[in-house]
Amino acid sequence: MASKFIYLIGLVGAFAPALGASIEGLRQTSLPLSSRIIAQMNQSDAFVENIAVRSNGDLVVTLLNPSASVYTVKEPYSDSPITSLVHTFEGANGTTGISETRPDTLVVVAALIQDAAMPLPNTTWLWELKLGDGDQQATARRMVHIPEARLINGIISVPGSDSTVLAADSQLGVIFRVDVATSEYKVILDTPELKLTPEASIQLGVNGLKANNTSWIFHQIRDGYAYLSNSNLFSIYRFRIDEQGYPIQGAKVEKVVTIEGVSFVDDFTFDRHGNIWVATSINNTVVTVGKDGRQSVVVGSLTELTVAGDSSLAFGKTSIDQDILYVTTSGAIHAPVNGTITEPGKVVAVDARGYY
Repeated sequence: MASKFIYLIGLVGAFAPALGASIEGLRQTSLPLSSRIIAQMNQSDAFVENIAVRSNGDLVVTLLNPSASVYTVKEPYSDSPITSLVHTFEGANGTTGISETRPDTLVVVAALIQDAAMPLPNTTWLWELKLGDGDQQATARRMVHIPEARLINGIISVPGSDSTVLAADSQLGVIFRVDVATSEYKVILDTPELKLTPEASIQLGVNGLKANNTSWIFHQIRDGYAYLSNSNLFSIYRFRIDEQGYPIQGAKVEKVVTIEGVSFVDDFTFDRHGNIWVATSINNTVVTVGKDGRQSVVVGSLTELTVAGDSSLAFGKTSIDQDILYVTTSGAIHAPVNGTITEPGKVVAVDARGYY
């Protein structure tokens, strides 16, 4: 089935390794960082929206367009990653946020998407998706309906809970706390730092959402913060939360950094050294913010397809790929490269070791 939808190709570009190069073969010591395509959709309008890394190291990605489908990329660090369709959700035509709540179990956001990639009112559901091993069939069930949601984008799991997630709504400019086990949800944060800018060409406020620093990624200790990006304000913010994922009473939303020289900020992530990596979407680049505050464009440009329309970022979880950044892209559907060039959405592996 996967062969009907996915093909795997090597990266094109002067600094790219050849098809089938291993993760070791990616390493270099100067910018731009080396990269390779590990999966690419063959639907011309495919928009790969979000990414989760399973506990076993496999990737799971969502499609915003053309269908409400989730795919897996098995052993993404290998010479020949295997990509296959996991599930297509009924009653929806696009998926957005995704997060693993416990091994082999994820929460996925699905909705009916209209023009301009915006869900129709009263169509947003959070689903539970359970993945099997090998050829075992994945199972999905509707969990929580949020009728007032406009565009739930990034979601994160609350550590210590198998059922609680925080969900960022880019249109409403709020963050929901959702318990998929009880179907209870409520807005827990609604501040100016989350709102969109009406005059922006692409109107999105809070977008990416990450919990804690690098230690949270590996579920070891907590620093007590959740982090968010605001697309129209080009900035990363944070707010202090308690163990249940609620904002600490009286805590303010603090600006961490504004990304310079960009017209949009999408998702972001932390590496294990504490640096921030930012997807700039229509700017076609990944920008790093070092612990010293220094900002660098590390891969991509306005005039190339390398990470054109980058939509989400995640680092690998295994000892093999803990310094490999996985990037999903929209294929520059909304902002063609050089005004005319598009491609199907894809997943790119970027070797971060050249940055350190």
